[in-house]
Amino acid sequence: MRKQLCLLAFCALIALPSFAQNTDIESLSGLQFNFGNPGARSLGMGGAFIGLADDASAAEANPAGLTILRKTEFSIEARNYLEQQLLTTSGTFPDVKRTAFTHYSQRVQLAFASVVVPMKHNFVLGAYFHEPLRNAGAGEVLPVRDEFTGQLKTNVPNFFLPAAGGNPITSAECDRLRQTTNNPFSCLEYRVNPFVTALDVKQQTYGLAGAWQIGKFSFGATARYQKFDEGAFTFRFTQDFDVDSVSVQATAKANGDEVTIKSQTDVTFAGGIKWAPTEKISVGAVYKQGPKFNTPTFIANGQTGFDFVKLADTTFHIPDIAGVGISVRPIPVLTINADAVHVTYSNLTDDFVSTTFGIRDVNGYKAPDVTEFHLGGEYFFSTKIPIALRAGAWRDPAHSIEWKGPLDRFEGIAAALLYPKGESQTHLSVGAGIAWPRFQIDAAYDSSKHYKVGSLSVVTRF
Repeated sequence: MRKQLCLLAFCALIALPSFAQNTDIESLSGLQFNFGNPGARSLGMGGAFIGLADDASAAEANPAGLTILRKTEFSIEARNYLEQQLLTTSGTFPDVKRTAFTHYSQRVQLAFASVVVPMKHNFVLGAYFHEPLRNAGAGEVLPVRDEFTGQLKTNVPNFFLPAAGGNPITSAECDRLRQTTNNPFSCLEYRVNPFVTALDVKQQTYGLAGAWQIGKFSFGATARYQKFDEGAFTFRFTQDFDVDSVSVQATAKANGDEVTIKSQTDVTFAGGIKWAPTEKISVGAVYKQGPKFNTPTFIANGQTGFDFVKLADTTFHIPDIAGVGISVRPIPVLTINADAVHVTYSNLTDDFVSTTFGIRDVNGYKAPDVTEFHLGGEYFFSTKIPIALRAGAWRDPAHSIEWKGPLDRFEGIAAALLYPKGESQTHLSVGAGIAWPRFQIDAAYDSSKHYKVGSLSVVTRF
C-alpha cells in the first residue's frame, strides 16, 4: 500500500521556463527552450527584435523583415549555455527544499545558420537552420548520508495526512493528533520513493522563408520542417533501494527490455508583418505554430517482467508563439526595441498522462499562458570601423505546470509537493559588435538565476 502511495507522488514534477511534456518523467521538469530570436545581436538586446528584424536572422525572428536586405547575406551563430533544473529533494509539505541540478549544452554548438537572397520585384527568399533545444543532463532525489558515518542527514520529501481525511498537516500537528486520539494510526506519513532521472533531447528546424514588400508594408511567411529526438527516463526505487520501475518517454519504439530511439518530424508554418512608416520607426508582428511530435511513454516494472510496454501514445507539444514589436531610432546611432511575446504554455497539459496509472486529462495540472516583455537597445559609435554596444532585459513569467487541484487526498498532496508554483526570472543581457561593409561579428551574453547563454555570430554580405 505504502509503495503504491509513494509512487503517486510521481504524477508530477515540472519546474522552470520553456519545457514541454505530456507525461511525468522528472528529467523533463527543467527543460529550457530557446523561444528567443536567434543571433548574438538580438540576444544582446534582450531578445527584442521583432519590430527591427533587419538582418538574415529575420528568417526565424520575423520573415517580413527580410525585405530590408538589398544584398545576399549569410549568417551563422554558435551558442553555449548553462541551465539549472529544480527538483523537490527534501522537506515536509508544504515546507520543502528545491535543489538545482546543473545541465550544460556540452559544447559550443551551431545554433543558427541562414542565407538570404533578394529577388526581383521587392521579393526576398531565405533558407535557414535553427536548433532551439539541445539538452543532456540528470538529477536525483535520494536520501543524503554522511560520507564518513553513514548517518542520514536529509531524507526524500514526505507529508502527513489525517486518516479521517482532510488537508495535509505538519509533523507536529500529526504528533498532537496521535496523542489526542491515543491512536498511532490517526495520522499517516507518506514519503516519496527515491529516483534518478536523465534525458537527452534535441530539436532542429529547417526553414524556407519568403517576404514581399508593398509600399511601407512587408509580409513574410516560413515553412518549417521540424526534427525531434528525445529520450527521457526515470528509475524509481523502493525505500529499501530495490528497483521498482522504469518510465521512459521517447521518440522510439520498445522491443522487450530495450527502447530504440527514432527521430520524429512535423511541418509547421510561421508568418510575419512589418510596417515602416519612416526611417525612424518600424513595427512588426509574428506568429509561429508549435510542432507536435509523437513521443510514446513506456513503462517497465515487476508486473511486466521489467520488459518495456507502451503505456500511452503521448504527444510532445511545443507551445505556439505570437509576438509584436516596435523599433525606434531617435538618433541615427541609437536604436531602441521593445517586444511582447505571448506563449501558450497551456498546450503542455493537453493529454497529460501519469506513468503510474496512465491517466489522461488530469484536471488538477495547469500551465498558464504568459506574455514575455523584452526591451533592448543598440548604440553605434561612429568610428572608422563602426563598433556597437548593446544591452537589454526581459521578463520570463512563471509558467511551469503546477498542481492546482484539491489537497484532501494523497494524490493531490503528492502532486502539489512535486509540482509547486514555478519561478519568474528576469534576464539581463549585454553584447557588442564590429561591422565592416561586407562583414560583421557580434557577441552577447544573457543571464538569469537559472539560465545563462553565450553567443557568437558572424554575418557576411555579397
